[in-house]
Amino acid sequence: MRNKLLEYKNVAAQFHTIEGVTNTLNDIDLTIYEGMSLGIVGESGCGKSVTSRLAIRLLPEPSFRVTSGEVTYHRNGTPVNVVKTKRNGKEINSIRGKEISMIFQEPMSSLSPIHTIGSQMRELIMQHTDMNKEEAKEHAIHMLERARVPRAHDVYEDYTFQLSGGMRQRVMIAMAISCHPRLLFADEPTTALDVTVQAQILSLIKDVQAEQNMALVLITHDLAVVANMVEEIAVFYLGYIVEYGSTDQILNEPKHPYTKALIESIPTLHTEEALKPIKGSVPDPYAKITGCPFWMRCDKASEKCRAEVPPFVTQENGHKVRCFEA
Repeated sequence: MRNKLLEYKNVAAQFHTIEGVTNTLNDIDLTIYEGMSLGIVGESGCGKSVTSRLAIRLLPEPSFRVTSGEVTYHRNGTPVNVVKTKRNGKEINSIRGKEISMIFQEPMSSLSPIHTIGSQMRELIMQHTDMNKEEAKEHAIHMLERARVPRAHDVYEDYTFQLSGGMRQRVMIAMAISCHPRLLFADEPTTALDVTVQAQILSLIKDVQAEQNMALVLITHDLAVVANMVEEIAVFYLGYIVEYGSTDQILNEPKHPYTKALIESIPTLHTEEALKPIKGSVPDPYAKITGCPFWMRCDKASEKCRAEVPPFVTQENGHKVRCFEA
């Protein structure tokens, strides 16, 4: 049986800005186990990236506030309450980048443009290990090679702007796995890449996860991306998890109207029917919505849906859904 690695228990969080308060996360209940692969899916603004960044405290404070619940990282048998650790304290810094790592959406904004690839990787490795400068350089080049970066010795000396988008993403992967993390968050790792490179990057992430037996959380807006990548899927909508289950359950037996709508909107080569776009759009994050977060876009919404937030109910085979009509 797998051990628990990261737990979100009834987490609610908000952003406090000049424009108002957003209900960014609502009643998030999620457990990530050692070695598992999980896909987090949903439209932009549904809380996917915030959920991942909360685990390593990469959110602006004090504008971002956790209003209830807790996030617990299980570290060598010792639970660490991530919410209560100091954002830039010694404990969270020793976890961030070493035990929990992240591949960001756009490496151009995540990598320094004024430092070489090698200097950035070397600094990260030396911060989290006992390696000296030469050992860290050798290890960094080895990690670049593992990430299938051609001419790794040359790329080590290059700057970010000298590399293509796909190559920059490979560098990000090499950095993310260089300290052998227990958990890797991949936040839209194929954004802005062409289809061929997307497939290569996803294949690389899957191979690395298997080789290092680390847990993987793949964040995307595209259900097609996670279909062959993960064991389980959590579907997010407006800060709620509206459905959770195995990949087979979610793709072949979806229960929530939002999940069904996402699947119906995926184009295929063999479909003869017109695509069915989801009507409406995600509500303004500052809007105060009562009832089910999806009721305004749902054809099956009842008065009860408009008045009450459905509970997150576990059905047969562990399939979970937040819907009165499911």
